[in-house]
Amino acid sequence: MVHLRFKIHYATAFGSNVCITGDNELGKWGEPVTMTHNDGGLWVYDVEVDSKSKALAYKYLVTEGNGNTLWEGGENRNIDPSALPSDSVVEVFDSWRDISSPEATYFASNIFREVVFGRHESKATKAAPLNGKVPADHVLARFEVVCSTVSPNCRIYLSGSCATLGRWEANQALELSDAEAPYWRLTLPIPRSELPFSYKYVIVDDTRNKYRWEQGDNRGNFISKSGTIHFNTSSGPDVKVVLFNDYEFRFPFKWRGAGVAVPVFSLRTKNGLGIGEFPDIELLVDWAVKAGLNMIQILPISDTTVFKDYRDSYPYSALSVHALHPVYLNLEAMTDDKAILAEVAAKKQVLNKLKEIDYEEVTKVKQELFKRIFETKKAALEKDGKFQQFVKENQEWLPAYALFCHFRDHYGTTDFSKWGENSVITKEKITAQTDPKSPIYNSILFSYFLQFHLDKQLLHATQYAAQKRVGIKGDLPIGVNRFSVDTWVAPHLFRMNMSTGAPPDAFSDDGQNWGFPTYAWEVMAKDGYAWWKSRLGQMQKYFHAFRIDHILGFFRIWEIPGNQVTGLLGRFNPSIPIWRWELNNAGVQDVDRLCTPYIRAHHLDLYFGNQANYAAEHFLDEYQPMCYHLKPAYATEKAVVQNLTKEEQTFKTGLFRLIQNVVLLRHDGEGSGQAGERFYPRIDVWKTPSFQELDSGLQENIKRLYISYFYERQEEEWRQIGLERLPAIKNASKMLVCGEDLGMVPQCVEPVLNQLGILGLRIQRMPADPKIEFYNPADYQYLSVCTTSSHDMPTLRGWWEDDRVRSQRIYNDILTMFGEAPYYCEPYVTQSVLHQHFHSPSMWAIFPIQDFMGLSPELSQRDPKEEKINEPANPLHYWRYRMHVGIEEILEDHSKWTELLHFLVQSSGRSIN
Repeated sequence: MVHLRFKIHYATAFGSNVCITGDNELGKWGEPVTMTHNDGGLWVYDVEVDSKSKALAYKYLVTEGNGNTLWEGGENRNIDPSALPSDSVVEVFDSWRDISSPEATYFASNIFREVVFGRHESKATKAAPLNGKVPADHVLARFEVVCSTVSPNCRIYLSGSCATLGRWEANQALELSDAEAPYWRLTLPIPRSELPFSYKYVIVDDTRNKYRWEQGDNRGNFISKSGTIHFNTSSGPDVKVVLFNDYEFRFPFKWRGAGVAVPVFSLRTKNGLGIGEFPDIELLVDWAVKAGLNMIQILPISDTTVFKDYRDSYPYSALSVHALHPVYLNLEAMTDDKAILAEVAAKKQVLNKLKEIDYEEVTKVKQELFKRIFETKKAALEKDGKFQQFVKENQEWLPAYALFCHFRDHYGTTDFSKWGENSVITKEKITAQTDPKSPIYNSILFSYFLQFHLDKQLLHATQYAAQKRVGIKGDLPIGVNRFSVDTWVAPHLFRMNMSTGAPPDAFSDDGQNWGFPTYAWEVMAKDGYAWWKSRLGQMQKYFHAFRIDHILGFFRIWEIPGNQVTGLLGRFNPSIPIWRWELNNAGVQDVDRLCTPYIRAHHLDLYFGNQANYAAEHFLDEYQPMCYHLKPAYATEKAVVQNLTKEEQTFKTGLFRLIQNVVLLRHDGEGSGQAGERFYPRIDVWKTPSFQELDSGLQENIKRLYISYFYERQEEEWRQIGLERLPAIKNASKMLVCGEDLGMVPQCVEPVLNQLGILGLRIQRMPADPKIEFYNPADYQYLSVCTTSSHDMPTLRGWWEDDRVRSQRIYNDILTMFGEAPYYCEPYVTQSVLHQHFHSPSMWAIFPIQDFMGLSPELSQRDPKEEKINEPANPLHYWRYRMHVGIEEILEDHSKWTELLHFLVQSSGRSIN
């Protein structure tokens, strides 16, 4: 048997207790054990365990007097009784791990622990075992401290007051093992005659010239010479082993890094076939290393093959959240067939000369060549161990994806409602139709083959990046395509009659309707968000960090009825409605008047001009003189799109405005009249004629309800929702989580992100505070990613040239430069902007490669309008931007530009040394 004595310091409030829970004797997880409180805030728990027991996992928690439970942060702790001396007392001094501490949140991510600060060159052996022989006049002490941000040229040492620990002499400090970094450990016997002692940890560089001592009081002073603990009044055998699990190295590390943002499809190399490919990432990594960058951020790379035309260039409309897009495959890495390679070389000559991506031609050429390569390789797949292992490991999603692709091609559409008996699918059907004996197995195997090579090529690139200390940051789209593998296999997880979007913002006056179904969060919660965990587990194979697209959607989503096209008739879901009694108190008597499109004769003149009579006759019913209702065929935006003839397209905008001319929206399923009790204000209601034609008193009352709905009553509910959903997302992987929190940001968002260690996004020209025009990067918080622009915005040069008056203001007020601003965003202006961002407190400064190119007179000659990646207001935008210079050329001919960038990074302190 082993006698374990757990001890932890925690200052509790009256009525609160510290508990321990874990495997077997440690509380069986569901039955926390209340520890004994001693003087000085020390909590103790003694337990006997079998010395042959396997490792026990455990954790601490606090039960508060009000019934709440507070868990400590970080991973489960572990102690292995079989590694301890039997028939002995082992003291375990643990330190409480705050749930929001750096090592429990952002520094626990693999971008820090495995990439930027990974101990790649370490040859250290593990700390000495704990069950070795120790002289009776000694106690065996193991020291452990956690630190994820130790530079590769540094190590952690231990120094203390006793002779064994060097009597505080820095050159006598003892080196800890980094074999299990970020857990640094040292095991050594200490004479009882040297007890008690105090100690601290110190980070020392390889030259032993630079020392960084941890802050705070000295640690220790726990053990008496008799081997019992000062606070322990119980009798028993002397302590033989003491474990000092000290948790975080006590220093306010605020390491900052820099990176580049560029879509994979935009990369240009000699190896690519008209588009960027996964192996091209490795060349970009080589350049990033020379530029001093530690992060490459890309756009989503999921398969989006829905329409088989240019519309599939939209990377946020995933056909599958697990499958990678075949367009990113490098053909030369898949085959050594000389005839095929010759054809690839010929196609390169044509497609690589294009300024932009010809998405349709690239996908057509590649698909044809994929099939030819597959025919030469498929016979060997059955005996290919790596291929078979890949298929086995991905059974959760791969067969369903392959079957979906087969039916998409067979039926000529991804709209599975048109697939007859295959419209509804089950696991049994998937298994049967993807069986090797199935008549369609050749088609299934083809999809397996492509995904196998995609996995192989992407893994090679990201592992190469990690070895170079460059992390790859992926992108998690907020939605999936309405007709995707995921909605086909698990329709219960989605609200298929609703659509995801965004309210009006700087990108679109009508809001945005992305067309994705919204999530049935209450259903997802029932199995612990298994779908999200699976999705993020797949991402973690390749990425070290990820961006949550529209993270506000995890607090509430802008949900639009499926029969609407724009985002103006949406509402936040979930949200606390305006109740009928509130409307009554505000003086609203006729609710139908506010919920029904308010159409009068003068509105027809406003929207249709001299075509007003035609509109009234064909699209409206006059229910009383000069008062109209929309005909059922034109009562929704989607109905208008479907039913207008080609000649009537000029009426679309006006009809949309009539449909949108409401003050209130009814709750889903609640009809007209007095039946409905829940209502929601139409966004930007004061812009509607319906609102403008109310009497002023009623307008003021409705404005107050509007402000209450959008800015006041929701905060606590949304905070609770964010704290329920986001931890499940965050804890599903070891990736660093970054959120795109632009737009209409609730006040609760930033505190929740800070609590969870999730980074927000800061773009200088998009401040959350409407009272200011530009952010000052010096004011950014540490838990943020700062940048100059995003894929949805003009580049820095494009934005600068778009508005001379605005550019003049930022030139004088933010850049603090005198005189007239240059018409073009000259390289010195770009350098000044980047300098401010690099010196900001933000953890990461990540910039589009187009903005980096603005530093170079040679590389900034391209029309900036050609460098904008997306037009958010256009749902049918063609995503085809490609770098105008190859990465090989950048490495060979633009070293001065790279050196300037490296200088900006290093001089701002954004480096690992």
